[in-house]
Amino acid sequence: MIRTIIQEDSKLKHKCEPCESVQEGEKIAKDLLETLTASGNGIGLAANQIGINKRVCVVNVTEPLVFVNPRIKSSEQEVVGVPEGCLSYPNKVVKTKRWRMITVEADNWEEPMVFGPTSDDEETAQDEFLEAVCIQHEIDHLDGITMHDRKFAPEPIVRGKNAPIKIGRNVKIEITNGTETKLLKWKKAEPMLSEGWSVVEESIPENVR
Repeated sequence: MIRTIIQEDSKLKHKCEPCESVQEGEKIAKDLLETLTASGNGIGLAANQIGINKRVCVVNVTEPLVFVNPRIKSSEQEVVGVPEGCLSYPNKVVKTKRWRMITVEADNWEEPMVFGPTSDDEETAQDEFLEAVCIQHEIDHLDGITMHDRKFAPEPIVRGKNAPIKIGRNVKIEITNGTETKLLKWKKAEPMLSEGWSVVEESIPENVR
């Protein structure tokens, strides 16, 4: 049965309950796959996105996959800035932080399965990575987590911490360790940055900001 895909954020924030049997999960998965196919452009769908509060999701990137009560058992190789979309948030794209390789268990599988790019063919490897990301996305849905909760926010650039400062050796600069502040020539201040001191941004001359 083709279902309506929920777009209300508040209805997607609840953790889903486990299925009591594989048969129950597979019946829900049938509706999920039909709804996913009818969407025309989706590659994954979770049960709570069609109003069913059960731990079932489906993914169709390289092949149709059904997950009944899935668990991510291990993950490795973190990747940041991964663009993601979602059928519950049409025309929205969020850059997230995900894992390149994951190991997943599910009640409808006999053994854990590993997902992620393993092919030597670049195009196939891209599809395998997309599949791994999609699985993480859908299992997140079952935990009441949306792609917006995974949004990657880059660390602000702070000169003297994660970005270099180009200042003349004899230019006086103010540095602080949180409790004490010193005004020193840059040639003396710079080595202290590795000892817990940081530059007071306002003291950097305008011509080097």
